[in-house]
Amino acid sequence: MRFVFLAVLLALAPAATAEPVVALVGGRVLPVSGPALEKATVLLRGGVIAAVGADVAVPAGARVIDASGLTLTPGLIDAFSGIGLPARPAGGPGGAATNAPDPLAAEADVLDRVKLADALKARDAGITTALVVAPDGIAGGRSVLLNLAGETAEALVWRQPAALHLHLSTLRRQYPASLMGTVAWARQALLDARHQQAQWDDYERDPRGKERPRFDASARAWQDVLAGRLPLIVTCSRLNDVRRALALGQEFGVKVVLAGVPQAWEVADLLKKAGRPLLVTTNYDPPRAAGFSFGGGPDEAKEKADIEAAERNPGKLHVAGLRFALVSAHGRDFVAGIRKAIERGLPQEAALRAVTLGAAEALGIDDRTGSLEAGKAANLVAWSGEPFAKDTKAKLVFVDGERFEPEDKPAAPGGEGRPRAGEEVAR
Repeated sequence: MRFVFLAVLLALAPAATAEPVVALVGGRVLPVSGPALEKATVLLRGGVIAAVGADVAVPAGARVIDASGLTLTPGLIDAFSGIGLPARPAGGPGGAATNAPDPLAAEADVLDRVKLADALKARDAGITTALVVAPDGIAGGRSVLLNLAGETAEALVWRQPAALHLHLSTLRRQYPASLMGTVAWARQALLDARHQQAQWDDYERDPRGKERPRFDASARAWQDVLAGRLPLIVTCSRLNDVRRALALGQEFGVKVVLAGVPQAWEVADLLKKAGRPLLVTTNYDPPRAAGFSFGGGPDEAKEKADIEAAERNPGKLHVAGLRFALVSAHGRDFVAGIRKAIERGLPQEAALRAVTLGAAEALGIDDRTGSLEAGKAANLVAWSGEPFAKDTKAKLVFVDGERFEPEDKPAAPGGEGRPRAGEEVAR
């Protein structure tokens, strides 16, 4: 009897451990890393893409979804966002904070402030991955990279921490109260971190007879940047901010990523030479000084010109031959911002790349996501039409192979006839 029981267990083991297989069949596939495929199949096994192509064989027992009439793309990546965070304070990234932690606390982690339900709402727009960045103060603390499927905020984490942030702020009521002061503070933070690391290295080599150095959590965050363990993402609102950020990176030999950069096309040659990743904003409203008023109110004509220039910025960067990611930068409607960039001259194919593979490259995760390729994470979106068109909606979203339906579908009349796109079919 014991041997019979063991034989039954062994017979059942493969079925119990087999990973679920899903086949999306007959859709138009935009892999991003290659040409478009008509009436192709995307095969998902567990949380990974198993195969993509027009001649992919669907294995027996797979859950088959009719993707006819749908356009399949990688899941969107918002590589600089406020997804899951409370509404941003006045002034945007680097502006005055209302309920934020210490504006100079580089060791602060944003994950503790992410609200799960709010974060998961982003999937309805086709967003599957997001870098969540605190908008407050000068040192934005350490961001977290989330993949938007899980039962808790911690379950969403893909990389923690993901980067250290520095917001080159507008005028503020507290120190540092100017851009010059902000850069001076950042330089001092890096110098202090380097000095403290040298003290600890010396102590660890030979501790006898030496006083133990003081531990500083904030310095540790900057030490991670100095050692190359974390990139330093610098929010730049002006052209001179770009120059300051590049100079800071060169002086200390650290990995600098430029975020925001609404006028980046004006220094395209400088950016080509620097070769640094760009996270280009689709939040086109110009930054405003927080807490200061010099009378006369805002210059509406200048603000309008700045907004229009920011909207054309992605298209001009593309013409200049620069690769970049498009990001929401705490804007309310990421897809609407992408659409505006397309309307202002960015080709749709380039826009899709900028929010998928381009974003993954900027974050250093293109080996695991950003395109529909075998072996990458099963993050994809089935769109009702051309991605980013005004009336197009995300019909199905897969994150780590888990299926989500952003909108309710009406029941088929009579329940008969050909299955609607996105429905499972029997095989």
